[in-house]
Amino acid sequence: MSSREFTLSAADLVPYGRGLQRPECVWVDRDGVWTSDARGGVCRVPAEGQPQVLGAGIAEPNGFSRRPDGSFVVAGLGDGRLHQIAADGHTRVLLESLDGSPLGTVNYACADGPQRVWLSVMTRHLPWVSALRSRTRDGYIIRLDNDGARAQIVADGLDLTNEVKVSPDGRHLYAVETLGCRLVRFAIRPDGSLGAKECVGPANLGRGALPDGFAFDPAGNIWVTIISQNALQVIDRDGAVRVPYSDINAAAVEDIARAVEQRDGTLDQLIACMNVAGPLRLPTSIAFGGPDGHTAFVGSVGLDHLVTFRLPEHSAHSRGQRPRITRGGIGRPRLIA
Repeated sequence: MSSREFTLSAADLVPYGRGLQRPECVWVDRDGVWTSDARGGVCRVPAEGQPQVLGAGIAEPNGFSRRPDGSFVVAGLGDGRLHQIAADGHTRVLLESLDGSPLGTVNYACADGPQRVWLSVMTRHLPWVSALRSRTRDGYIIRLDNDGARAQIVADGLDLTNEVKVSPDGRHLYAVETLGCRLVRFAIRPDGSLGAKECVGPANLGRGALPDGFAFDPAGNIWVTIISQNALQVIDRDGAVRVPYSDINAAAVEDIARAVEQRDGTLDQLIACMNVAGPLRLPTSIAFGGPDGHTAFVGSVGLDHLVTFRLPEHSAHSRGQRPRITRGGIGRPRLIA
């Protein structure tokens, strides 16, 4: 089966791990599968047995990644701070304010080498749900160098900034605008500044399709978790969007779609989207691992475990190729204000 024909059924989505608390973000490396955990840090998730939390004191650990020295950089969704968890579990704050002002609701920390971190901020306010009732797009991205000794805003005016990740070739920073229903990217300039914002794939992923996290698969396709539709979308190398899996509560999705348009939404409207029968509920993150990179792990805020599935062994695109630019697609993105 080619990647263009690839679909997932409920039976293909297998639970992985157990006893997790709010496993919003997932990370896979040679040491195993890791997830954020509401008990204050991150944990390595065994296929069997109870996970052990590493780190402490972070309010609502959210998006995180790992540095080359084995430490983790973690966004505290509930406390508005960027934290670092050392390999021995020692936890410290790397950044809690900028130019004398609180950061707001930090969402995802992307480690870029040993010293640089890209930090997404959903909104300048805590808690983030206030953005559902505001027409002000005040999400932004910070670049930190040397453990926060230098920190500056490099992109602003984003519509609820969610996951941010550097492309596999290191040339672009990709970012989710959740309330904008889109994935965007910025060229990374030699001095660390960012170029103009470009839309990746379509300017809108669909009515009521609120993206949360994303990852590049081994063939260069981009998998996006759609939290509101309990769905996985794929933006392929030609910029086309496919939906291998969705489990939509139609009434709830229409309700949140209208609320986003009118900017009068509530958290309860989003939570209602998880009222479905299938195994995937409010998916927020995806990562690929395994010996061939074809095993996917999905994190969520609606489950106490991860969900895993396998990609097809032979995709329509040769392994290692990266997204190319096409009209309206990834390689020739449209500039957006």
